[in-house]
Amino acid sequence: MQLLPKVLNDEIDLTWREFDRAARHLDLARTLNPNDAMVQITWASVQACLGHPGRGLEAAEFARRINPLHPGWYSYYRSRILFLLGRYEEAAAILEESTRANPLQHPQDLAWCAAGCGHLGRTEQASQCAGRFLQSVRGLWRGDPAAGPEVYVNWLADASNLRRPEDEMRLREGLRLAGIPA
Repeated sequence: MQLLPKVLNDEIDLTWREFDRAARHLDLARTLNPNDAMVQITWASVQACLGHPGRGLEAAEFARRINPLHPGWYSYYRSRILFLLGRYEEAAAILEESTRANPLQHPQDLAWCAAGCGHLGRTEQASQCAGRFLQSVRGLWRGDPAAGPEVYVNWLADASNLRRPEDEMRLREGLRLAGIPA
């Protein structure tokens, strides 16, 4: 059974903030094919967005074992799961690695790294990531030309698809600690 189109639809459900629908569909996909690494890593990400990062981390690790040659984007999900677990050191390490070669092409990673470093009290590194995040988004932004940091952070928070307000506040607080009005 080909589940890839369904998994992509579940991510669309999440983008539309239809959290219960995305969870229901991914639970079904995971039940039908528990050894599909793509389903597992997507389920892991959705669990974190729903406020269950512990479950998400277990599934992310399982997906990495199923597919030991997994693509680099698995780290995108894993870093956010670790951040939501409060494991900022691990999240920041992954994000530093993923942004090293071309930082301005990864604005969301830069923001999450800035927030993690902010929570860790690494003010210089947090500020550097925050500055790159703002530079990157400014260069890619196609919305209101007068938009600035607060609008960019609102976009990031919305695009992160976090169901629980406390998870969004943790992200925003980390960004504030990094020097961005959030």
